[in-house]
Amino acid sequence: MVLLKKYIHLLLLLCILIFSFKIRYISPTSLADLTPPDSSEYSLSAYNLYHYHIIGIKFYGQYYPLKYPYGYPLLIIPFYIIFGNQPYNAVYCTLFFALLSIVFAYLIGKKLGNRFTGLIAALFVSLCPTHISFSKFVMTETSSTFLAIFICWLLLKVTHLNLRIQNFLLLLFLGLITGFSVSVHLTNFLFIPPVLISLLLGGKSNPRSIFKKETIVLFGIILALTPLLHYQFHTFGSPLKTGYEVREPDRYGQKIKSFSFKFFAHPHHGFKMGNFIVFLLVFLGMTKTFYPATMVPLLVGGFLFILSERRQPNKKMIFLIFSSILVCSLFAFFSFYAVQQGRHLLQGIPLLMVLAAYGLTLSIDKGIFKSLTKRSIFSLIMLGLFLMTIIQMGIWSYSQPKSSGWIVNRQYKMIEEIKKHIPNNCIIISQLNPIIAEQYFTEQTAGKIVHVSLSVTPHWARIEKGQIKPIRYDRAKKYSFLFLRDRTINPRTHNYIRQSLKKDVPVYLFRFPASERLFPHIQRLFKTVEKKEDSRLFRLYLKDW
Repeated sequence: MVLLKKYIHLLLLLCILIFSFKIRYISPTSLADLTPPDSSEYSLSAYNLYHYHIIGIKFYGQYYPLKYPYGYPLLIIPFYIIFGNQPYNAVYCTLFFALLSIVFAYLIGKKLGNRFTGLIAALFVSLCPTHISFSKFVMTETSSTFLAIFICWLLLKVTHLNLRIQNFLLLLFLGLITGFSVSVHLTNFLFIPPVLISLLLGGKSNPRSIFKKETIVLFGIILALTPLLHYQFHTFGSPLKTGYEVREPDRYGQKIKSFSFKFFAHPHHGFKMGNFIVFLLVFLGMTKTFYPATMVPLLVGGFLFILSERRQPNKKMIFLIFSSILVCSLFAFFSFYAVQQGRHLLQGIPLLMVLAAYGLTLSIDKGIFKSLTKRSIFSLIMLGLFLMTIIQMGIWSYSQPKSSGWIVNRQYKMIEEIKKHIPNNCIIISQLNPIIAEQYFTEQTAGKIVHVSLSVTPHWARIEKGQIKPIRYDRAKKYSFLFLRDRTINPRTHNYIRQSLKKDVPVYLFRFPASERLFPHIQRLFKTVEKKEDSRLFRLYLKDW
């Protein structure tokens, strides 16, 4: 019984983690189509980095520079080693950091208050609808969220330490993690000012000690940013030029059109309101993005409780400074951005949830009111708000996973079905997503397969049309553009297919609704005499001219 009391909080945390895993886990093959486009870029670039030591994305045999920095692919690679290098296994990386962020929310809550505070913070994060949603996709949201929480936790550990060798290493590690976070997603540079300002304002050390700590952390940040700047210089010609500018020059070129004051105040791109009002409603809990409005009083309570102790430098004040600056920075930065998505604000939300957990646990402290009646009424109100918050978040989170159009593997299933009925060395004419088909046909199959796509999806068409020099061409495989960008047949297509058939290289035409217009053009020129087990797959034979 004594042992149970001692470890009951760990058992409860384990229960929260098991529950969180259950509502976040998704079969990796459900994401085999690697949608949205961010997912294919992250997972396939990690694949190329792991196998070929190339930081790039392959498209028709050519390796192009990444739109995004290399940090997230580096985080994915260990999960390829553990679970296998199929691209969809990258989702385990997302899930891992999602669960880890819950653990560190507990640790921060425990450090600020007590074990109960930590458990409430972990429960809040585990039920956050957006956090649940992006735990199911190969995107940087959950890893960036974890990094924000982890940086805050490190900051709380190093704030009041003396400069011994162990503490020097811890400060350096804080700087390295803060700098590395920028290579996971470029907007994580917003983590840097809160770290430096928190060290400056929240410490009780003398100015000389604070200066030393700032210098060590700043040195770590610069040390971690140096490889990123070197990569950008080597790849794009300037340390400050990114893949965004190269791949989307219309939005992120010399004149950046994705940031403007008009997005801050006025409706745009079909949105009904300006970003400021929309994001303000998000933080007030008026949407189903993060938490309901019933959590706001808990947040305000936590803020006021910590603020009341501002004259006594402590870890709580450090936490408040860091979280407040980070949340305000995210709010201000993305209020000027062209896209209205709550996921851009997600990095700061778990910190607000820790603050709400602290507000709840302290509000039922017996020392707040001397009057027993007032104390009881106040505690019941706060407890009621907590229960309403948990119930509402539970309802939202329960309905969240079922609605996403990204959870689909239609094309992957088609590809796997095709592979059952064809030899290894052949030509496949299809209208499947070219980068997905190229990966599963050429990388995941023994032997050599030539894949020819009838069309190019809009996202990847930007690579083909853009003025981007390929990093490297994979000459070990054979690729041909048989169809033009406007989806008309290349004049050389017919001769290429005929020559291939004469060399006894089988040619298959895969037909599904998207290719209805082009199917007859090929069918009337070649004699289709064999239909494979899949009714959409046809073997082409030379027509008797």
